[in-house]
Amino acid sequence: MAAMDYYRILGVKPNCTLEEVRRRYRLLARRHHPDLNPDDPEAAARFRLIVAAFEAIQVARAEAKGRSRRNAAHYRQPRFTGKEQVFEEFFGICQDGSPLSWSAGADFRYDLEISLVAAIKGMGTVIQVDHQPPCRPCGGTGLAVGAAYQECPDCQGRGRRFGGPGLLRFGPVCERCRGRGKIVAVPCRHCGGLGRRSHQKEYHLRIPPGTQDSARFRIMGEGGEGFLHGPRGNLLVVIHVAPHDFFTRVGNDIHCRVEVSFAEAARGCAIRIPTLDGYQWVNLPRGAPTGWSCRFIGAGAPGTPTQPPGDQVNEVMVATPQNLSLQQRSLLRELDRLEPGQLDRAGHE
Repeated sequence: MAAMDYYRILGVKPNCTLEEVRRRYRLLARRHHPDLNPDDPEAAARFRLIVAAFEAIQVARAEAKGRSRRNAAHYRQPRFTGKEQVFEEFFGICQDGSPLSWSAGADFRYDLEISLVAAIKGMGTVIQVDHQPPCRPCGGTGLAVGAAYQECPDCQGRGRRFGGPGLLRFGPVCERCRGRGKIVAVPCRHCGGLGRRSHQKEYHLRIPPGTQDSARFRIMGEGGEGFLHGPRGNLLVVIHVAPHDFFTRVGNDIHCRVEVSFAEAARGCAIRIPTLDGYQWVNLPRGAPTGWSCRFIGAGAPGTPTQPPGDQVNEVMVATPQNLSLQQRSLLRELDRLEPGQLDRAGHE
């Protein structure tokens, strides 16, 4: 927005004094303050525009005054590339004194942990996100009715604590005004001068079947407020799939390890294998070694336009017996003797 537009918003001439600008601002701020216009939904927007215009004029006047002082002292400005960027970055205004243009609000992030079964099958859930929307009574300014921002006494309105000679005396950000160059002397009674109020907002989400770990879902326009009436940011929901006790996911396949005893593997038996939908019985052949596997077709994650549905891959792990009793050791020795072609180990415990 051009500097002339800010004067038109306040209804003053560009050559008026700063005191005249202040008087006009106080009059308009009181007239359009949301607290005094509770039935007017547009009052908050008008009030923010009036405050933004007043701030822009103040900044432009202060910068123009600073340039005049430097010119009067015959200050020779150093030559360097990108000086406009330096002014914008450190002073918040362009080199010609006009305020910066609007910018979009920041994106919010919400981390949601779900189970592996929920990620594969899909689920509906409700999340609560802490928002800090602008305080409606003060229009996000943090000011009480009829009040105005005051120049920060610690940094004299510059936003930084400067030291040393020359123009490029960049110092640390002023702690009192946090780089704004102005402070709220008379705060809004609703938000305490913060300009924002905490608010918990609920969102109903539908997690689609087959969702991968680290998947992101974007809710448009539910992020931070934009600068100078810029568009709001977005809300990013990041999915974290918690580890499962015995399932692991590899692509669209589900892998499951099933432990059987030495005796079960040797003689063969029917074993019960868990799936995402319950259990299935499988006949384990006699003498099945560790690593024997079987596959349940289509029992994995659902397919996508570019990938087929997954399967459940089951792998048998034969458990080696530990802490055998005397009777068990005796039976194993007897079994060893019955094995054809095996050495007699009867003398070994």
